[in-house]
Amino acid sequence: MVNYLSPSGIRLIREKPIISWVEDSLFNEIHKDSIASRNDTSVLKSEKLVLSKNNNDSSKNVAKKNNKIDTSGTMKKEFEAKNKKIIEFTEPKAIHLEQAYTLFNKGVTFIDARDESDYVAGHIKNSINIPFEDFDNHKQKLDQLPKDKPIVTYCAGTECDLSILLGNLLFKDGYKQVYVFFGGWVDWSNANYPIEKSNTVNDDQ
Repeated sequence: MVNYLSPSGIRLIREKPIISWVEDSLFNEIHKDSIASRNDTSVLKSEKLVLSKNNNDSSKNVAKKNNKIDTSGTMKKEFEAKNKKIIEFTEPKAIHLEQAYTLFNKGVTFIDARDESDYVAGHIKNSINIPFEDFDNHKQKLDQLPKDKPIVTYCAGTECDLSILLGNLLFKDGYKQVYVFFGGWVDWSNANYPIEKSNTVNDDQ
């Protein structure tokens, strides 16, 4: 009672964290390539054929002009590197189911913030388990994740705040593009998107 009445008392109930949603325009701009590949495959195929022909013609002209032929794709890699966009968030951003699925198809790393038993029972395919409540014993798994690449945290669903708490922790640790999949495991499994189970928590990690 004294602790409750004291202005400097320790907070006994954890307040639900607040998180802002990523704007569709920003998300679409960052990930427009993966979105287009899912929504307009036929258009992209025809565009690739045209680009391939144009690139071959232009590459031949450039090679001829410089008296050399680039067979390793170096020019393409240099062009992509110069035009690569690195978006740094000012805070973690919440995403909905379809945005999460877009990132999944792009190969973005998903991090399950639930405890080990929940993860073993079922999780988003290829996700890794870093329980927020046991973070110190699992944080070494972050060593394989570059801080300039996007990551997605998730937990049980909208009633669970572990993904937000873990997302905030990772953002403070230097990860520049942190997404929080707010619908989490419930929305993902209900949508029949790819999942898997483990006999032990170490099977997929």
